[in-house]
Amino acid sequence: MRGPSVARTAAAARILPAALLLLVVCAAADVSLHAQERQRLPLAPILPKGDEVAPFFEGWYRNDDGTFTLSFGFFNLNSEQVLDIPVGPDNFIEPAEFDGAQPTHFPVRPRRDRGVFHVTVPASYEDGEQAVVWTITANGWTNATPGRVGIPALQLDYGPRAMGSVPPVVRFTADGPAGQHVQGMWGEPRTATVGEPLTLTLWTEEVSVRAPDDMVNQVVDVGLSWFKHQGPAGAITVDPRRVTVEGGTGEATASVVFSEPGEYVLRARIDNWDANDSTGGDQCCWTNAYVRVTVTP
Repeated sequence: MRGPSVARTAAAARILPAALLLLVVCAAADVSLHAQERQRLPLAPILPKGDEVAPFFEGWYRNDDGTFTLSFGFFNLNSEQVLDIPVGPDNFIEPAEFDGAQPTHFPVRPRRDRGVFHVTVPASYEDGEQAVVWTITANGWTNATPGRVGIPALQLDYGPRAMGSVPPVVRFTADGPAGQHVQGMWGEPRTATVGEPLTLTLWTEEVSVRAPDDMVNQVVDVGLSWFKHQGPAGAITVDPRRVTVEGGTGEATASVVFSEPGEYVLRARIDNWDANDSTGGDQCCWTNAYVRVTVTP
């Protein structure tokens, strides 16, 4: 389920709805529409460059310890322009204590990516008055989306989908600690050299519980894709772009080549979207894995 996105120019602000339902959600979230709007016709062509990057609040989870997890994604409205926007005045989160986990790389494959990072807030956020706001400025357009607890239409859950799907489990070592859901887990930092392949290996486990008479989804493969989450403007090359783990449980290896030195964060998305009840658009079922990489010349 998609969250509201508020766009501001230097003079004004507007709302970028993700779906018609969110017109109601935005009103419930007390998001105001300011004096001017940038008109975008429904069938207008997609611009190859010069357009906006919209942050999205995907929804919120209630955790067993009383805290809440807010899920965020983005939409690069350009069809060809890849943007790298460092954490700072053009890419920041408020309150500042939550700043720094957001992506700085906004590709065109995919242009719309859901649940790429999370923020966990204390129980006091249950009042619905406090918000975590992510702001992005791209090509002169500034968009901000508030993430808050309490909007029923945006509440997510960790339970299985209609046919039993849940996010796969992931590990950085065969017998190491496991991560799951949008929170995922972090691996030990790595080092690499420009132009030299870095091998990345993850271990996946498909833990969905299927009905015994479900002949379609009984065995579901898991797919794993690596993305640049943060880093310099240089490109990375991943081979293969997507690894398939047959049966969902096993080892997945890919190599990454960096074109520029610097500090990177890579994100892996581990999903079981081959299942009939699992897609990114339905906010299910994938797990994130992150690793910091220092790349030298």
